[in-house]
Amino acid sequence: MNRIHLILLILLIPLLLNSYIFEIDTTESLIFLTTALTLDLSNNYFDRQLIESPTELELNALNKDDVPSFDKIGLQSYSAVLKDFSDYSAFLTIGSTLYCLYENDKKVIFNNLMVFSEIMLAQSTICKWTKTFSHRFRPFVYDDAISLTKKVQRNSQHSFYSMHSSTVFSAATCGYFYYYQNYGHNILAGSLLFGSASATAILRVASAQHFPSDVIVGAVVGSSISYLICKYHHNKKLKLSFGFNSVDISYKF
Repeated sequence: MNRIHLILLILLIPLLLNSYIFEIDTTESLIFLTTALTLDLSNNYFDRQLIESPTELELNALNKDDVPSFDKIGLQSYSAVLKDFSDYSAFLTIGSTLYCLYENDKKVIFNNLMVFSEIMLAQSTICKWTKTFSHRFRPFVYDDAISLTKKVQRNSQHSFYSMHSSTVFSAATCGYFYYYQNYGHNILAGSLLFGSASATAILRVASAQHFPSDVIVGAVVGSSISYLICKYHHNKKLKLSFGFNSVDISYKF
């Protein structure tokens, strides 16, 4: 009978863990989300005030030789097709993350979505303001085949750092953090999440939307923000200990 109880307990452990991965203070999270959303949306106004359209003279003065050697691989021909594929791989990463965060318990889903929302807004806000103050030209601006109309758009000065890269790596980190806390390391889950995120970053470079340094910084910043927020909300009340003849579960009130 004891052996049966032990087997049932082991089978129930993942279900118990599912309910205790993230713990949030709703009021605190709402204040954080409201603040982050305000900063994020305000950037839409200030970005227009701080970034002026470059003149044709300024654009003609751009020299590929001034691009750091590490980033010269980003001087590709612009490709709208590859740009679209970078969006598709980004959707795959975010969709996979939401699948990892899904649970049958409504309270758990609410907590998970609040944490995910904090991550998405925090990384978006930081990335947008960094773009505004750095206003680095995208690689396609150096392409003589691209029209002047496209080059003078404000978005052409939003190269550093990559929002796509930041978003997908922050999502992948959140998804894998949650999966790991439930089930431990899994090569397939990690490959799907970080593989699709890496594909997004590579496609952003291949489509001449970003330089390599843009996507690398985006990946590091996005992953860091995601990990810190996940750790902040990580519920440490549930404790498990495995012995040779026992499995102990404790809950700290």
